[in-house]
Amino acid sequence: MEHIAAIMLLVGCSSDVSTCQEVPVAAPAYETMAECRNDLELQIRLADTRMPKLYGSCKSIDEASLEQSAELTWSVTRDGRMDINIAPAEQLVAAR
Repeated sequence: MEHIAAIMLLVGCSSDVSTCQEVPVAAPAYETMAECRNDLELQIRLADTRMPKLYGSCKSIDEASLEQSAELTWSVTRDGRMDINIAPAEQLVAAR
């Protein structure tokens, strides 16, 4: 199994940043943060989106979070800052 230390997230937004959506990237997982950051500019240039604004960021991943369900959330502020959060997903238990 490949070691994953960072993920890349690209988000395309409308001009006023009121509407945003994730943009697929060719390689969303990286073995180091440095590799992710080095590839970020290229992936932004290659992104296939019609959105006028495009934001990208790399986020380090805790190895333990890969062993359980996790939820990735993100937001883009009007000044163009992208925040990414990875938290354990709520565990649902089936009951009768």
